[in-house]
Amino acid sequence: MISATFRRFAKCLSTLAKDTKAAIMPILALAMIPLVVMVGSGIDYGRAISEREILSNALDVAALNIASQLSSSFMSDAQIKVALEAAFEANISSLSYKEDALEHLTFNVDPDAGVVTVRSQIDVPSYFIHIGGIGPESIPMAVETEVNYSRFDVELALVVDVTGSMGGDMGTLRTASAGVVNTLIPEGTSPNDSKVRISLVPYSQGVNLGEYADAVTNGQSSWRNCVSERVGDEIYTDAPYDADTGSPGSYFSGASTGCSSSSVMEPLTADRDILIPAIEDLRSIGYTAGQTGTAWGWYSLSPNFSNLWPAESVGESYTNEDVLKFAIIMTDGDNNRFYDYDYTTESCSRRWSWSKGWYDDCRTNVCSGWCEISANENDFNNEASVRARGICEGMKDAGITIYGIYFGSDNNSPGARNMKACATNESTTYYQATSSSQLINAFGNIAKKIQAIYLAK
Repeated sequence: MISATFRRFAKCLSTLAKDTKAAIMPILALAMIPLVVMVGSGIDYGRAISEREILSNALDVAALNIASQLSSSFMSDAQIKVALEAAFEANISSLSYKEDALEHLTFNVDPDAGVVTVRSQIDVPSYFIHIGGIGPESIPMAVETEVNYSRFDVELALVVDVTGSMGGDMGTLRTASAGVVNTLIPEGTSPNDSKVRISLVPYSQGVNLGEYADAVTNGQSSWRNCVSERVGDEIYTDAPYDADTGSPGSYFSGASTGCSSSSVMEPLTADRDILIPAIEDLRSIGYTAGQTGTAWGWYSLSPNFSNLWPAESVGESYTNEDVLKFAIIMTDGDNNRFYDYDYTTESCSRRWSWSKGWYDDCRTNVCSGWCEISANENDFNNEASVRARGICEGMKDAGITIYGIYFGSDNNSPGARNMKACATNESTTYYQATSSSQLINAFGNIAKKIQAIYLAK
């Protein structure tokens, strides 16, 4: 449209110049050129600004896309270039000078500051400004955008309840857990390039430690590899285990068979081919020893368990400021099992006899070696829950951010109160889910929160 108008105007000027009857007309025509340039420059610059806006929006989207990828995985310059060009080209469909924009597309990554800078430029031809040699033949429009990306690594322990009461909700739990992995380690992410590692810790009456069970139980693990929490002075610590000492405080019980044979713990990994199948294998069984799941979630993040986990699964040092540690702990019930060594209890009942009348009949019960002990599940201060909360405090003191999820309708139950107490902040890191959809949403929201935290840092 503009070109057609310009051609008609030029033709008009040509006609006037040839008209010898009116000598004043060429002079008038020459005098009009500056006026045309002035009016037309508004049109030229308007077009240029419109194209620049399209270029700027496309550059912002491409930069944010690269920042997101850099936050979750390591990328070479060649990988960044390919990804940047693909994202940029996908958003410049309405730009008139695509080839020019792609040719001038450049980037710079500052890993120390966690900043990626992206630039591009187009040269928009002018229709009016250059008439008579007054202005340039094109208007350069350069755009630069700067976006922060996370320079942090993330370690996350996913501690999930697979007790018998979860039987009807295991499909929901598997969906929710897989959603966390998909958010933080997207499909297609290479394990070697990922900046996020996740451990999976399913628990019931203990934690099925799989191939690691025999080492930590001093060779006493059952066929289900069901491992307890620690006892003794180090119960609320992540001190290294040492089964060779023979002291029960330095190793763990493996006496229980109350773990699911297919719900196996996986130490920290960025490999989706390990995590997703392990999640799909989750099955429900047994009673609730939430303190064991909490403890092994901590040990999976701890740098002190380097003598147990493979080198690629050992937690980074707590003093490494470039690593953020998180735990998601979920339950649908109250803790009702715990473990101890050489456990003695006394039980009394009121009895009556003709010779004694009413009297207290007290009996001492002795369990030698490792003992699995029932605890009143309706008691917030039973031994299992006290231990669980003590372990949570140790985790928080070590700098681990804990998200607690209670799956149930009674927000004042011992299970809910335990999750509130374990959460780093009850108002921001505690969730109650009363339905399948809410449980999936809780896991999903937490994964997005974790992602937002390390993206913002």
